[in-house]
Amino acid sequence: MIMRKIILLPGMFCFICLAGAVQAETILVSAAASLTNAFRDIGSAFTRQYPAVKVHFNFGSSGALQRQIEQGAPVDVFAAAASKEMNLLQKEGLTNPATRKIFAENRLVLITPMKSSIHRWRDLLLPVITKVAISDPASVPSGRYAEQTLKKHGIWNAVRQKMVLGEDVRQTLAYVAQGNAKAGIVFLTDAYIDAGRVKVACTAIPGKDHIPIVYPIAVLKHAPHPLYGEKFIQFVDGPAGRVILKRYGFALPARKTAAHKKL
Repeated sequence: MIMRKIILLPGMFCFICLAGAVQAETILVSAAASLTNAFRDIGSAFTRQYPAVKVHFNFGSSGALQRQIEQGAPVDVFAAAASKEMNLLQKEGLTNPATRKIFAENRLVLITPMKSSIHRWRDLLLPVITKVAISDPASVPSGRYAEQTLKKHGIWNAVRQKMVLGEDVRQTLAYVAQGNAKAGIVFLTDAYIDAGRVKVACTAIPGKDHIPIVYPIAVLKHAPHPLYGEKFIQFVDGPAGRVILKRYGFALPARKTAAHKKL
């Protein structure tokens, strides 16, 4: 048997290593519906910086995404619109706590069609306001924040009779934008998305009307691609990601954010 030597020319070893790395890996990020536009842009920017990694997104209500993860969905990163869902997954041992951080904040607003004369929370009691859209408080953080706010203003029980529940905050926005509700309660960033058809009538006060709205993110304990998941989180909370989040109206917390009480 003739043995042949393999001679590696200068630079050839590096080429072989790179050739093995060009196959793109795909990570799955489950994120709150209110992050849809910002995260799509962040995903594109991330892939430009890391061509070997593609990002697929699964957007929905934080509660629905939490249940999918509990049922074994192969998710790499979870980004929620409240601490509650992340806290529950962490308690169940389904997240990597060391990767968890708060990367964005938001505001809660009352929206109406453009020609509406509503300008305060108690205007929701007016007879002309027959339908008020909020997200389902049972599974959607914006709905829970809305419930807190309406209770704070003493109108929850009365407004409850007029409510149309959205499965996530984007569906709630659509109810108002499409004329199926006279008013609605969504995040400020969602109101920006449809600024041509809805306007902000009133803004809730964080810490007074409801607890502060924060967005936690973490790599899942059994993530198929944990290292890439961590890189994605670093990108989201890095200079490029923060510029995109700010462009879509999100507030940027300080690098070290104190823990918020559960919602």
